[in-house]
Amino acid sequence: MENIEIIPVTEKSTLSNFKKYLIKLYLEAYSSFPEYAYNHPREVKEYLQWLFNHSQGGFFVALEDTMPIGFISTDPSWEDHWLGEKVGEIHEIVVSPSSQKKGIGTLLLKKGIEFLQEKGHHTIGLWVGIENSKAQDFYKKHGFTPGPQAGKWLRMYLKLK
Repeated sequence: MENIEIIPVTEKSTLSNFKKYLIKLYLEAYSSFPEYAYNHPREVKEYLQWLFNHSQGGFFVALEDTMPIGFISTDPSWEDHWLGEKVGEIHEIVVSPSSQKKGIGTLLLKKGIEFLQEKGHHTIGLWVGIENSKAQDFYKKHGFTPGPQAGKWLRMYLKLK
């Protein structure tokens, strides 16, 4: 992991440079759970733009020797309807299947939490697929607890001190 760098994506031009790699990453990462994902490159491209537009500086890419191997998108202004308040939201965290189990997801998650904490949040929320036990276990390992379920999605929260 010595060649891993987490960089913020704050400019549209930077996002544009990475977009084709991030689309490929996203499609690969969700290949086991297509029911939770956009499955066409055009949809993923539009989704990445939506994530960037809502991130307010909280979009980060993991690079290994300058190649994107993962990303996280956060939202510091998310209105949580379950709690009735604004929370720091993690909209997406994606790691290339070939780079999983190497601590990349943990680095990205910590960076996202740090960003949201700097924005003044004490509660971090996210949605995860109800059948995606691997992701749920990852989040639980990092202190997230299950919340309400809505259809095929499970809400999870992390309470910060």
